[in-house]
Amino acid sequence: MDTMKEENMNDKTKRLGCMVVAIGCVTLLSGCEWWPPALQERIAQQEEQVQNLEGEKIALQKKVTQATKTVGECNAQVEHATKTLADLQAQVDQLKTSLEEAEAQLVKKGKPAKK
Repeated sequence: MDTMKEENMNDKTKRLGCMVVAIGCVTLLSGCEWWPPALQERIAQQEEQVQNLEGEKIALQKKVTQATKTVGECNAQVEHATKTLADLQAQVDQLKTSLEEAEAQLVKKGKPAKK
């Protein structure tokens, strides 16, 4: 009778072991979402850091966009100033030429130019 009890216990133990293994497999396959509290806290901290970094990234992108716009405006002003300088230089050259011509005409008339 003892052997029968032992066989019966062995069968029960085997069944229990199989059930535990089956439950473990089902749990693994179902994607158990249990995480240790310390790991959950670390994940939450890292998610917060990621959100903060995304906010900083957006702020920096806005600054880069504004800086690019400002650079474009400055380049336009430089181009305008360069064109204005060229126009003024042309006027100065024209005035010098006119002055030289006027001085030459005065010399022809026999009047010395005043300087």
